[in-house]
Amino acid sequence: MYYYILESPASRAVRQSYQRLRDILTSFGIAGEMVTSSPARTPEELATMGLEKGYSTIVAVGGDHFANQIARSVIGQAVLGVVPINASRLVTDLIGVNSLRGAAEALKQRRLSEVSTVVAEPDTVIFLEAVIQPARLAKVNLIIDNKLRAYAYFNKLTVDRALNLTLESSHIVEQRRILGLFPVGGNVVKSESHFHGRSVRLSTDPELNLTVAGTAIARTPLQLKLIPSSLKVITRRGTLV
Repeated sequence: MYYYILESPASRAVRQSYQRLRDILTSFGIAGEMVTSSPARTPEELATMGLEKGYSTIVAVGGDHFANQIARSVIGQAVLGVVPINASRLVTDLIGVNSLRGAAEALKQRRLSEVSTVVAEPDTVIFLEAVIQPARLAKVNLIIDNKLRAYAYFNKLTVDRALNLTLESSHIVEQRRILGLFPVGGNVVKSESHFHGRSVRLSTDPELNLTVAGTAIARTPLQLKLIPSSLKVITRRGTLV
């Protein structure tokens, strides 16, 4: 049996999706208990309840941030299933399905894959992808594996679950001034840098939020650590024998 945690529905369409999911699961003969998160019962609290009840598979039904919350709660304790609703390709590409029926079929087959995660110490898990995106160009300092030191200016910094960091920046150069006062024209210069490590110390100027699907989960400075093959996830094809 599975323990399904549904994201608090933001619209009638989402509630209708939940009902369709129930119907599909019933037609497949997949048993389980369903609970819905709310301000009174957070996803983390519901996941803890599921673990205390002895469920070995907990299914997140919702979007990216919601799946990340459930992953954080069950890592090392249970298998994670995901039914994507209003989720990005980060989720659908990982599990190999992009529909309710496809997700239900994957749950029925229960093929498992082990994926790595990143922990922003002390206990914030990055299961999908996290982003730092300042309002204007900002500076980041990196210490990678306690050896390599680097700094850069960026408009967007992305961290994935394999602890790959991508820094994107763009700025205008060679502006002209009219009457020596008003800047006009100029070329936009874009650049991209990539870093990888098993541990990364990251600080920014100014301090900035680390977000998943637009929701802040931590704030710089950050100590990031790669945890290889740390989470078992139900996927369409599976990688575990």
